[in-house]
Amino acid sequence: MRKYFLLCLMIFIICISILIPIKGQAMYLIPDKIRVGLYYDSSARSSYELYSAGGFKVGFRTDQAAINLPDRLLEVCSANSIDFVPKKNNIRDKNSALEYASQLAQMGIESYLLFDDDWSVWIRSSNKTTTSSNFDLMVVKGDSQNPGLIFPNTMDKPIFLASNDTTSPISIEGRQYRGILEMALISGKSIQVVNELELDEYLYGVVPEEMPTSWHMEALKAQAVAARTYAVANLSKWQNYGFDVNASSSDQLYGGYDVEDVRTNQAVDETKGQIILYNENPITAFYHADSGGRTETCKDVFGLDLPYLQSVDDIVDVNSPYSNWEIHLSANDISERARSAVQTVGEINEVSIIESTSAGRVKKLLVKGKSGEVIIENSNIRNVLQLKSNFFNISGGAKLDVVSITGDGTKKNIQLNGKNVIAQEGLNHISTGYASIAGANLFRNINLNTTANTYIFYGHGYGHGVGMSQWGAKAMAENGYNYIEILSHYYTGVEIAL
Repeated sequence: MRKYFLLCLMIFIICISILIPIKGQAMYLIPDKIRVGLYYDSSARSSYELYSAGGFKVGFRTDQAAINLPDRLLEVCSANSIDFVPKKNNIRDKNSALEYASQLAQMGIESYLLFDDDWSVWIRSSNKTTTSSNFDLMVVKGDSQNPGLIFPNTMDKPIFLASNDTTSPISIEGRQYRGILEMALISGKSIQVVNELELDEYLYGVVPEEMPTSWHMEALKAQAVAARTYAVANLSKWQNYGFDVNASSSDQLYGGYDVEDVRTNQAVDETKGQIILYNENPITAFYHADSGGRTETCKDVFGLDLPYLQSVDDIVDVNSPYSNWEIHLSANDISERARSAVQTVGEINEVSIIESTSAGRVKKLLVKGKSGEVIIENSNIRNVLQLKSNFFNISGGAKLDVVSITGDGTKKNIQLNGKNVIAQEGLNHISTGYASIAGANLFRNINLNTTANTYIFYGHGYGHGVGMSQWGAKAMAENGYNYIEILSHYYTGVEIAL
């Protein structure tokens, strides 16, 4: 009985040690591989050119059977069964199919091997007849006299292409990638392409796209951990498409093998397995170029109330190219941009800020015109007006009438430029530059150097402002902070899983 009790106690302790996370660890899974959407939806094409110095291995993902092609250059395209006709069916194995295709080649007949549970040899059809039994195909053809391959292909049964030399990347449309390429036919005879590779190999192609490789190593490490965390937290984002993340800035920029650099690879390697946690779960690790001095709460930008994405000030002076910027837009510019993205408002009468966040970014912008008015909100503001960030003020714009009233009640319009104005601080001469006009219901900055229909947006920072500021990380690293201190500053209350 005592032995039985001790055995049960040991099992209980083991189970508890497995289920309860140790500080700095968590109950989450960092995948070995990640699937990146390269070409999909409107970016998918009907044909691609591929290159591999070691030749190719091609086959179905769902089967072990694969064919080694010595060809270095391949073309993969979509076709229909009406383009081909079977020459010989029910061939017992791959070698027999290759032998028959070789006989056809000696007779000058171009042949293709089709594998669909068994092998057959097909040739190009000269008499194309559409029937109800026609089906879509994926065609793989090399630059040699070797037979091509055709696959009946769907999203549920994709093909893969890998290099025969596992150390060589594969090039598609002139850009090189590690790992394998998976291809599947989608609607309209387009072919979706997914790059499957090791998670850290994916980061090799992300970090140098998101941060200059010459920056301080601690900043690069912070970027590597943030990028790894973002990937792990978003693995299900594109599951309906059959991949995890895409290669564009809507997730993280991914440039593949061509953009890799020894320094950013080092940053990825030296932070291997490390991600940012909040309550033992990977965070949504947003980051941006430059906060302009103060980051933004996630709720005020993306509508998500995440406790680790709060507004914080930069610790050190950043002094980036985006710390202060000024953009001049005419009323016509604003009218055109608002019309193309929102609605027609006609000739602009007024552009004004009607709501800002607690951190100081513009949340709602009112655009009034002769044909109507529109309120532009959140990220649409910088996207529509093509600004660097929402962290700005506005001056200039429509002419502001200033009226002097004499003792007998006579009113007279006046121009401020070149006039002396008596204010609380004494006599001021207004010439060029900015002037502030205050009244009972008015306070407006006016730029006296601009025409009446020009608006000046003068602001700070670059990007949405949520999470880690990349220029802020650079400044912190150059002032002695390490990557964990950088991440802990920009992501509130988090732990770094080491």
